[in-house]
Amino acid sequence: MLNRGGRVMLWRWRRNPLRRCSDVVEAWLGVVAAAMLLLAAPAVAFAVAAVAENALLDQAQGLRPVAARLVKDVPVTLSRFAGEAGDNRVSASVRWTTSTGSSRSGTASVEAGSEAGTLTEVWLDEADRVHPAPLTPAEARSQGTALGVAAAASVCVLVLGGWWVARVRLDVRRRAQWDRAWAEFDAHRGHRHA
Repeated sequence: MLNRGGRVMLWRWRRNPLRRCSDVVEAWLGVVAAAMLLLAAPAVAFAVAAVAENALLDQAQGLRPVAARLVKDVPVTLSRFAGEAGDNRVSASVRWTTSTGSSRSGTASVEAGSEAGTLTEVWLDEADRVHPAPLTPAEARSQGTALGVAAAASVCVLVLGGWWVARVRLDVRRRAQWDRAWAEFDAHRGHRHA
């Protein structure tokens, strides 16, 4: 008999006159929850990470870099969130030449403190609209991984929450069964049956 600290292990699966159907259900719910935690959470994490990484990399499709010039000076702004090695960029007006040779202007993210006429790189789509710079493969991988971990954590919360709710409902059912059994015992206590 497996005995650990005064508790008999695996008692829900052994034949026992005191074992209830709800005990077996609770044991199997624990097995299913553990299997889902071990199998479903990693599978969801890998799937979400791969899909997110591909989606982030696909956003760069159709974008092309173009050299643009700053229209006017950009003042130096110190961000309280930017450290010494932080990226201190601001939005400013820039002008570039399209593939057809016409001049266009728009707003792009540039280095703070840049002077008018400074060259910067902007990313354009097929309609010559400015877009943020696309993510590098390493950035896409790290963001995909973060989303995969978040998805796996969500699966774990859902599985453990479902398991907990099922256990609470089984406990309520067992208490009701105990109340009925005690009421029946009290009704017959002191009465002898022939």
